[in-house]
Amino acid sequence: MKIYIMRHGETHYNSKGLIQGSADIELTDYGLELAEKTRDGFANKGIHFDKIFTSPLIRAVKTAEIINEKQNAELILEDRIREMHFGDYEGQHLDTMADTDENMRYCFTVPSKYVPTGDGETFEQVYDRMQDFFETVILPLEGQYDCILIVCHGALIRTVLTYFKEMKLDEFWTIKQPNCCVNLMELSEGKITVVKENILYYTQTKQLTKRGIL
Repeated sequence: MKIYIMRHGETHYNSKGLIQGSADIELTDYGLELAEKTRDGFANKGIHFDKIFTSPLIRAVKTAEIINEKQNAELILEDRIREMHFGDYEGQHLDTMADTDENMRYCFTVPSKYVPTGDGETFEQVYDRMQDFFETVILPLEGQYDCILIVCHGALIRTVLTYFKEMKLDEFWTIKQPNCCVNLMELSEGKITVVKENILYYTQTKQLTKRGIL
């Protein structure tokens, strides 16, 4: 079974360089455009999804709905693939916080030293809910479907890729995931392998910096 996992389109927080996390922020016009181009890219490649799983946050749901305009797949909201909660840091300028707050700097340079604030999650907690979703929902689909799509978020996707590639936590942010980036994995005999990363169905015109990683 083929598993495509993609990040949502650009949001207003993405465009302003703000830490997003659990905040429910809508797509910009550019974000809508990226989702539409990705929708068309899937269609032009003849890629058909039997099911689409999406994070319940509006930026992911809207992206998934746009993709589904040419799919007509079953669309399923799944809370375990929502974005990582960054606690008190949400809504703050990412550049400023990373430059002035040591803990936030650790988050994006040495994640193993990061300590969440407020109601924020640890990296381990995000890995745990991601693994639970794959073990209880995705693995049992093998043999039932040919191709599914998961629409979610930058940090969540990195938990998936680093986990299945057996990477270290401190390599977390070495994986680049621009908005509407697509990754392909395959599920065979109960094992998931990463086939291809960072597939874009549009020409990237904005440089991906630390402002755009969440």
